[in-house]
Amino acid sequence: MTPFSKQNKKTTKLMMISYILQIVIVALLFNMGQTQTAVEGSGDVLATVHVRNGLPEEEEPKAMQLDCSSEDKIEIYQDLAVGDEYSWSVKVKEIYSCGSIWGNYVGSWDAFQPSRDANHTSVFWLVKRNGFFLSWDNSTWIRRYTWGFE
Repeated sequence: MTPFSKQNKKTTKLMMISYILQIVIVALLFNMGQTQTAVEGSGDVLATVHVRNGLPEEEEPKAMQLDCSSEDKIEIYQDLAVGDEYSWSVKVKEIYSCGSIWGNYVGSWDAFQPSRDANHTSVFWLVKRNGFFLSWDNSTWIRRYTWGFE
């Protein structure tokens, strides 16, 4: 065996080890990405969003239309009577935008924003004549949006 062939075998062995390590690293990185997606989309609930119609009972119309959607194409169409609540589970970290119509009033808001709501298990919205109120504990309310007119 010549010294050249020994060197050639060492180089070939090092190249094989390098190639195998690259494959292992790529596989690990791919698996990490899959794991993160699987956890987020696995059915685990990130938060529950509640929207309650707190509009005046004595005014018409008695119901408001609620339309919500997410980037993931989840769509909600609901008529909410005064006092009724609709809720859904958020399973993916993305914005859920809603729109409402009540007579000549129109409003739109982000019912779930990951940057704002991801650390809360519940996000509550109370829709009243003077706007859309947000709470994370269902008792302390902050007006975040107001109605517009058609």
